[in-house]
Amino acid sequence: MQHVRFLKLGVATAILGLAGFASGSAAAEDVNMWDGQWHADAAVYGWVPFIYPTVKLPAAAGGGTDTPEIQPSQYIKYIKGGALFDGSVRKGDWSIWTDLVYLNLQASPSRTREIGLPGGLPTLPVIFNAESGLRVAVWTLAPSYTVMNNDLGTLDILAGIRYVSARVNFAYDFTAPPTRLNRGGGFWPQLDSTDGIVGVKGALRLSSDGKWYLPYEADGGAGTSTWNWNAFLGVGYHFHWGDLLLGGRNLTWHRTGDVAFENVRMTGPFFGAAMRW
Repeated sequence: MQHVRFLKLGVATAILGLAGFASGSAAAEDVNMWDGQWHADAAVYGWVPFIYPTVKLPAAAGGGTDTPEIQPSQYIKYIKGGALFDGSVRKGDWSIWTDLVYLNLQASPSRTREIGLPGGLPTLPVIFNAESGLRVAVWTLAPSYTVMNNDLGTLDILAGIRYVSARVNFAYDFTAPPTRLNRGGGFWPQLDSTDGIVGVKGALRLSSDGKWYLPYEADGGAGTSTWNWNAFLGVGYHFHWGDLLLGGRNLTWHRTGDVAFENVRMTGPFFGAAMRW
């Protein structure tokens, strides 16, 4: 129940941030985030990562572990839901940063094969049905403090928590009507964890007018039997209405011990838009 409360709080934070994003159309072109007043920034972005889940297979599936590569071209058509949000609230050198990643993939493949029967009898259809899916939710919340803010750029030190929830499901059955054949099975590994994290976040200025910049973030942390790390690096350009961003991100979570769900790694390009007010 604790993990469910964390996720609900994360979704609520994202919704409030999106509302603020929508109301920020009057944001000034040159907002000084460090002028001692209350300010906020929010980014809505797209991320198309390659996904590498590591699961322990049951004996019926051959045993051992497997780490398939799930490419964006393979899963985009199976997306049933998703949300991506990044934002912070700041007053002077102190700020609170939050990031939410949610992805729900579902597929229901079905195959039929005709099997010839002895004696020239009509073929027997054998039908294979499956239900498979991957659901990942990652919410990060971290206070931070600015230790550098000059012509080179900014650097914040952060410390907070990261909640990770992941579910893999695979169920199958074989039928051969009109016979009584009905065989099936499946496995449903899952994980939930809340880990502490520490890291850095900021931006390096690439041009004298400050319009081109290099946003970055890197953090890592651990829990009782888990560890995780997250990092992104990109390039941004500041317009009068806000910023456009393009870069790459990696998010990795690992659990130790004899567990069915050992690891999730998501890595790939991102693009988005941000506003400050």
